[in-house]
Amino acid sequence: MMPYLSYLAVLIVAAMLAACESKEQQLLAEGQQIYQKNCKVCHAQGINGAPILGNRKMWSARAEQGKETLVEHAIDGFGLMPAKGGKADLAKADIEKVVAYMLSQLD
Repeated sequence: MMPYLSYLAVLIVAAMLAACESKEQQLLAEGQQIYQKNCKVCHAQGINGAPILGNRKMWSARAEQGKETLVEHAIDGFGLMPAKGGKADLAKADIEKVVAYMLSQLD
């Protein structure tokens, strides 16, 4: 009976990990959609000094500040970037998703 319980425990843990990974993947996919719709214009070309998506050199110092700081900068505006990138209808949750997506592109 004991091997069965061990096998069951492994299956449960694996399912939990898969669910977490799926949720993270879903959030990153949502962040990518938000990026495509709202952020790509500047962050794909580096307009006004915007760090280009996936460019480690441009993102390294920013990434070191942490996700919370980057979310705050995106919400409030920073340098030449207007608050919420000029998209006032974006919610904080949207900004968090897009920042997480953009940081994930450095991996």
